[in-house]
Amino acid sequence: MLLEHKQDSLAQDTLLVIRGLSVSLGRNEILADVDLTVRRGCIHALIGPNGAGKTTLIRSILGGMPHVGTIRFFFHGDGTIGYVPQFLDFDRSVPITVSDFIGLMLQDFPLFIGTRKTTRGLVQEIISATECDHLMDRMMGGLSGGEFRRVLLAQALHPVPELLLLDEPASNMDEVGTRQFERLLVKLKERHGLSILMVGHDIQRILALADHVTAINRTVIFDGKPDELEDPSKVAALFGLSSLPHDSSLEKGPS
Repeated sequence: MLLEHKQDSLAQDTLLVIRGLSVSLGRNEILADVDLTVRRGCIHALIGPNGAGKTTLIRSILGGMPHVGTIRFFFHGDGTIGYVPQFLDFDRSVPITVSDFIGLMLQDFPLFIGTRKTTRGLVQEIISATECDHLMDRMMGGLSGGEFRRVLLAQALHPVPELLLLDEPASNMDEVGTRQFERLLVKLKERHGLSILMVGHDIQRILALADHVTAINRTVIFDGKPDELEDPSKVAALFGLSSLPHDSSLEKGPS
């Protein structure tokens, strides 16, 4: 993995370049010769069937998966990467509030001792970024799927990253929560110029939200603008289907 701070034309327009990325676990090839370019300040969607290797690709970008090939970042700042996982193993019986959950990453002493007034103010600022101020004193275990995701997103946005990685951000969300989350992503992109690489499976939502789409099934099978996928038959053909499922969803489980 290479971190570069260049000022040439490539670095001005591009944040992440992946070339020839392959991942194998034993004799099982998860990804093969993947090429991917993420432009600065755009929402880039990764789609593909269940088991296609999308989560493996995200983990490789984060440096948590052995691979061959190159991953090059062209950061302008300190190279902060934010990450919201598809699943978080969290014991919902733990009596911790949203405020305390966010505060855990901000101070170096136990929360039962107390919270600095400055820390409380910063927690408020962080939570406000995802418009969930009203959740400050709610218990984490009592949050809905959408509320929980927005808290995780708030945590991933401090400090403001240059690249935000989202693995199935709408997982376990209802329709209202999904729309709120999508609106937040567009707002964050416009306000901070974030580059967002997100794994998704709902084609209709991807077409409405993303600036660029890459479809993978162990290797790249499509890379282009969302409007190139407006024909459902083309999307179905990409994944070897006779037609798309009625909900335009390509998968239901982990990737």
